[in-house]
Order: sequence, then structure tokens, then C-alpha cells
Amino acid sequence: MRKTIVAAMAAGSILLGGCTAYGGDPLGGILGGILGGGGYGGGYNNNNNLSQFERAALEACGREAQRYGGVEITAVQQDTRDTVRVQGRINTRDTRNDEFTCTFRSDGRIVDFRTG
Repeated sequence: MRKTIVAAMAAGSILLGGCTAYGGDPLGGILGGILGGGGYGGGYNNNNNLSQFERAALEACGREAQRYGGVEITAVQQDTRDTVRVQGRINTRDTRNDEFTCTFRSDGRIVDFRTG
């Protein structure tokens, strides 16, 4: 059993190391933004006032936006009982700042993600 746990931990470390080597630090940005209160790129600093539902939306939408580049969250707002809207900016490789809007539903799914 001990060998299995050690092997699983080593494999997890390798996988996480690969994630952080490409495109910055996606897991650090997500987890640091939510847990540390610093936000993505230091833009959104009100994480301590977010509900668990809003934090889940921030994490999911931030992860989706990071597929396009560095992310800075500018607003998180619960629109209805079942949806949260997350807004922010994506810093792309060609130095443009694209804005995005993401709608997260209470069943854990992103139902709308728009850039522009």
C-alpha cells in the first residue's frame, strides 16, 4: 500500500509540474486567486466576500479563460439564484487585452463563455 501511495504522489507531482511549465502557472493562478485573495493577475481582490457558489464560478471561468492566455478577473456577480456571471480580461500573446464574460450555472457547468 505504501508503494502505491508513493507512486501516486510522484505521478501527481510530475503532472502538476507539467501544468505549471506551460503558459505560466495555471493552478497557482486559480488556487492562489481563490485562496490567497490576490485574484488572477492581482485584478480581483474581493475573494473573501464571495459565496461558495461564486468561488466555484470564479475557479471554473478562470480556468476556461486561461486556455486563451493570462487572466485578470474584474467582477464576480450572482445574477440569479442559479447563475453567476464572471467578467475579466485575457492577456493574449500578441499583447492585446481581450475581455471575457462567463456564465456559470449551479449544476457546475459553464453555459456561456464569450470573448470580445
